[in-house]
Amino acid sequence: MASSAFFEETVRFANDHDICTVHDFAYGAISFDGVKHPSFMQTKGAKENGIEIYTLSKTYNMAGWRVGFAVGNRSVIKHLNVLQDHQYVSLFGAVQRAATTALTSSQAGVTELQQMYEKRRNVLVQEAKRIGWAQQAPKGSFFAWFKVPNGMSETEFATQLLHEAHVAVAPGNGFGEHGRGYVRIGLVNDETKIKEAMSRIQALNLF
Repeated sequence: MASSAFFEETVRFANDHDICTVHDFAYGAISFDGVKHPSFMQTKGAKENGIEIYTLSKTYNMAGWRVGFAVGNRSVIKHLNVLQDHQYVSLFGAVQRAATTALTSSQAGVTELQQMYEKRRNVLVQEAKRIGWAQQAPKGSFFAWFKVPNGMSETEFATQLLHEAHVAVAPGNGFGEHGRGYVRIGLVNDETKIKEAMSRIQALNLF
């Protein structure tokens, strides 16, 4: 979870190097332990420095609808509008109306979604600790990053889990240099499946 201090540093860096900051806020509504994700737009100088992009895919389960929005620097938004007009012309009207309804109606469903992911996260972390794979609980999103056992690469570990435990995780190196030594686990299954997956991993005696 990005902190306010991190965003302040980002604004200073962008100003020093004359670059535009684009903050992907896709998981802004999915945070745990009573803590809310700060918006980049809350930071002093952010609106002059860059933009923030939000998608309805995560918060409202509209994945594949390709609907979202951007806010921030007027000049950047203006150029985005030109790009949008020339490349895509418009978004299907029914999707726009659905997005409007999602954003302006009761947000009770968003709260329920957040609570569901938090419950799954808690079970995942508890089960991992039980089998000796203790990890720090993620503060947001519906993914968790877990360190691989010593002596193994993220690809080797993910491959072994897939072939021997029939559990699919994503090797961290696919997400860049900082993902090396980790695998990414999605909270996309219910608590029963999460427990089953951890029991299968436990049977490999890797921890």
